[in-house]
Amino acid sequence: MPLNENLDVDRIDHNVRRAFLRRPEKILLAPPLRLYRWSNRPLLGSHGISPWWSFVDSIRLPSGTLAEGFRIAEERARRLGKTHREFARARAAISDEFRNTMTNLIVVQLTTEVWGLAGQASGQPEFAKDRSDLQNVFLIGGAYQVWIPNLTVGHLAEVSAFA
Repeated sequence: MPLNENLDVDRIDHNVRRAFLRRPEKILLAPPLRLYRWSNRPLLGSHGISPWWSFVDSIRLPSGTLAEGFRIAEERARRLGKTHREFARARAAISDEFRNTMTNLIVVQLTTEVWGLAGQASGQPEFAKDRSDLQNVFLIGGAYQVWIPNLTVGHLAEVSAFA
């Protein structure tokens, strides 16, 4: 039985729901699908494995929408004169509140089937709530992300970046 088979978009936590621009789609992800994230923490940290990921390769969602992968984001960043990391921070809306300096690119490959929720990232305030002078500064969001709760090292393997 795949991980999160009983995942129900109508029963997810409010904070997860608001991280998506619209209602996310439930999607079955299977090996050898690769995912990535920018992080300043190791794959397996003190709180387990993060549930928030982006697609390495573009993927068609159940609705028919194309969720763009790493290379498309990389090209868009290049056209703007930005690094992929800078582009990812704005489009994935990785707020200062999360204390993620995004210093490391983590790439994983699924080793078993998992269910997740996929959709566009919602815009978020750029700075932590304690920066009241900057509360009107927002990261635009819009990048496709996938939320896969309950991940363990048995569900994926860390791989070299785009080897």
